[in-house]
Amino acid sequence: MAKQKITVEGIKVSIDDKGYISLTDIAKGSSTNKPAVTIQSWLRNQRTISFLATWEKVHNENLKVSQMTDFRDMAADNRSAVTPKLYIETTGAIGMTSAAGRYGGVYAHSDIALEFCSWLSPEFKVYLIKEFQRLKAEEQMLLGDPFNIKRHLTSGNYSLLVASLLAQTDERLLTHPQPYKARLPFASESDMLNKIVFGNTAKEWKQQNTDKPADRNQRDYANIVDLVILNNLEFLDAMLLKWDMDKEEREKILKEAYEFQYPILKRSKTLDKIQDLANRKV
Repeated sequence: MAKQKITVEGIKVSIDDKGYISLTDIAKGSSTNKPAVTIQSWLRNQRTISFLATWEKVHNENLKVSQMTDFRDMAADNRSAVTPKLYIETTGAIGMTSAAGRYGGVYAHSDIALEFCSWLSPEFKVYLIKEFQRLKAEEQMLLGDPFNIKRHLTSGNYSLLVASLLAQTDERLLTHPQPYKARLPFASESDMLNKIVFGNTAKEWKQQNTDKPADRNQRDYANIVDLVILNNLEFLDAMLLKWDMDKEEREKILKEAYEFQYPILKRSKTLDKIQDLANRKV
């Protein structure tokens, strides 16, 4: 079921829980044909398939590349029935969804939805961009639910930590199939940081909190002070990795850094205000 609707040039367009935009609604309001017919015509277009193939290669590591070629050939044959569902099932695409029923329809990532608009009505595309950007700006201003506020605090330095880990990782782990990828060090490093800050690894917390939603983790329920320190430790850990320090030395320094920061930041009035804001939104 869609969780939001925006109105673009008098047309109500649904946006689902993933942020995907309804191609069905766009087609319904922008064409005299049935939405399914309009979307299928767009999907047959070779330029469309080239765009979709490129988008999936960039965003979908499980794309079935050879099947994408097969689908291109199928679309070129007017005797073949080409539908979004067939496209998704054939290629393993993640940029589109298709479902039947009252709350069904075809939804697509905003990049793909805008490409659809370019084919259908460039003018409508301009208005859709404007309205979609307005919606996202409002969401940023409101910061959404309280868990998102907390996740903003911890997301900033994680990319630095990942970059440092990758720089220290044997190239075979990045280029070979399993079991190498299963041994990438990200989880181990996160476990160390979580243990220092929260006293539990992510897995241990899950085992102790089976009543919590499956898509939540201990960082969502942590206090703001610990999250700020975690963010700081991620940056410090990234630098220690860059300096080729072994894990035992890193863990000792990170523990000392936590013990130094906690009593100071615990007294921060600014962090108290952020904590109050998060509590009010729960």
